[in-house]
Amino acid sequence: MKKITFWYVLVATLVVAALLVLPVSGEGYPATTAAPSETQVKPVVSAMVSAASITAGQPITVSGTAKGTVTSGVQIWVFAGNYVNVSAVSVNPDGMFRKTYNTTGLPAATYYVFVQHPGADNNLEIMTKGYFGQVTNMDTGAVIFNFTGMGSVQDGAPAIALTNALNEEGINDIYTKTQFVITGSETTPPPASSAVMPGSDRDSHGCIGSAGYTWCEAKQKCLREWEEPCTAGSSVPPTTTPAPAATKSPLPAVVAAAGTVIAWYAAAPGRKR
Repeated sequence: MKKITFWYVLVATLVVAALLVLPVSGEGYPATTAAPSETQVKPVVSAMVSAASITAGQPITVSGTAKGTVTSGVQIWVFAGNYVNVSAVSVNPDGMFRKTYNTTGLPAATYYVFVQHPGADNNLEIMTKGYFGQVTNMDTGAVIFNFTGMGSVQDGAPAIALTNALNEEGINDIYTKTQFVITGSETTPPPASSAVMPGSDRDSHGCIGSAGYTWCEAKQKCLREWEEPCTAGSSVPPTTTPAPAATKSPLPAVVAAAGTVIAWYAAAPGRKR
């Protein structure tokens, strides 16, 4: 009897243990799995520029969307030649970001734009440091390339080098890239010429001053005073050729002398007839 009781107790103990340890399945009791503490969002980033081409002095805006965990925001790279601007830009709760750049004084060139997302680990691994803009792997401390100074790369080479750095195995950062062009400086149009075109300076009477005409009130018309005096009833005298001087004839003197002699002879006293 004691033996039977022992076996009953043993079996009952094993059944209870099994019920406690083994999962219960069946309708109304679905198998459960551990739920994540928070919803995981796959990191995604996109970006665009406000214009494909501008002139120096016009603003340019980089904007886009960053999904996932971006506690410190995204990192925006803008560079061309010796110019480089690397900025941390915060991301709004709706995932949107934007930054506007002043381009006054920037040279004409193609400007490359990279927008870098910290990735699933929320940690930027490719960053710049130092005076020469050293692009560095923050995990290893290795300098990948310099933007300026000795050994620097320029033109399109930095875009290739940065792409390779972000694509390197073990780098969790994700990125997108675009570009824009600055074509030249904004210039003020030259002032209009102040030179007077012939015929464009007519006065209130229609007289053209540049041609020498003035209004003559007496004659009620435009005239050049050196050609026609401004006097009522006056006109330019006709051009005449002066007559040649007459040649003096000696005949009157002879006749006068003869008359004098005759008169003297007739008046002489005592002359017989």
